[in-house]
Amino acid sequence: MSGGALRIVAWNLLLLAAGLVLIVGAGEAWLRLTVPFVERSIATHFVSDVGLMLRPDTEMRHFKFFDFWTVSRTNSLGFLDREPIGPARAAESCHVTMIGDSFVAAREVPVADKFHVRLEEMAIRDLPGLDVTTSAFGLSGTGQINQLPFYDKFARPLRPRLLVLVLVANDFINNYYPVVKPLPYMSARKSEDGSIQLLPPDPAFRNFPPYSWNPPNSWPRAFSYRVYMSSYFGQWLTSRVELFTGGGGIKFRDEIAALLTPENDSSWSREVLAFTAFGLDEFRKRADRDGISLVLLSTHSLGTRGDVLFDHMSAMAEARDIPVIDQYDYIRRQGGLVREAYWEHDYHWNEQGHQWAAESLLEYIEKNPDVCSGGQRLKAILKE
Repeated sequence: MSGGALRIVAWNLLLLAAGLVLIVGAGEAWLRLTVPFVERSIATHFVSDVGLMLRPDTEMRHFKFFDFWTVSRTNSLGFLDREPIGPARAAESCHVTMIGDSFVAAREVPVADKFHVRLEEMAIRDLPGLDVTTSAFGLSGTGQINQLPFYDKFARPLRPRLLVLVLVANDFINNYYPVVKPLPYMSARKSEDGSIQLLPPDPAFRNFPPYSWNPPNSWPRAFSYRVYMSSYFGQWLTSRVELFTGGGGIKFRDEIAALLTPENDSSWSREVLAFTAFGLDEFRKRADRDGISLVLLSTHSLGTRGDVLFDHMSAMAEARDIPVIDQYDYIRRQGGLVREAYWEHDYHWNEQGHQWAAESLLEYIEKNPDVCSGGQRLKAILKE
């Protein structure tokens, strides 16, 4: 190639680069003028018998481009919920407690739109004789094993009549993480005799900054990650890429389902299922001991009957005599589309998803009013 041709190519590349810089710069400037924020604010602290929790009475910011920008405040216990009611008020009502992960924390919507708050409001209208009150204890990235202290420390003093475990697709993986690496939550591992034993939260995480226990492992990656996280255009572009490539929560859910199909049966998949079953066993023991009705709310992420994830979960529940509320099936019975239950770029519930979850719980209570009658509590007393 001649020198003249090289100069033409160089100029074209320079003009292309300048054009890209101009587009990115203009996009960044425009988004900064029109978008509330792109910095997520998640302040945490370590509680020795629970693990890494959100810091109480602290503002939290969360967003997903095109979908939501929320500013919430944790209550005095460190959960994204209203200020908790006292044991006396809970005792005189049909108190319903929700425990789960990010679907219960629900950073994507205001507290007033969360499913347990809507359940309480609808019960006042449709079930006035039951005096339903609710509370929610949820933290992102946790499975049932990690959530056991939520019940022991926060929910049990309220003596709820009904305990709702909100199950999602990634619970299978989150329950199994402890055998891979230490966690800042209660976890579990197999002992030499093959039994699964609970482990307390690892105190090594006591002084870790918020959610940074798996940070980029080199300064160039850390620097580029920081630049990306503070870039409005970069966040916008990621949201668009996830939409067109099927990334995000849906892709992760499908990957988990593929790993747990009968065709992929392995010692690993059997252990993943065994750890989740162990988590349900522990909640079953606690519910029986305290005379609490226990139910599983299966979110849309598990699918419905015939889906490998739902079938694994429902088989575990049936073996432990735990009823299952199938949100996916409920949505279809209402003539709705499951796709309408979650955000366009985020697999968590939107306001409609929370509404359907609340309605499915209300339907369950209407069909099973004995959960509020104290029948389970009486059985527990008689056993003692």
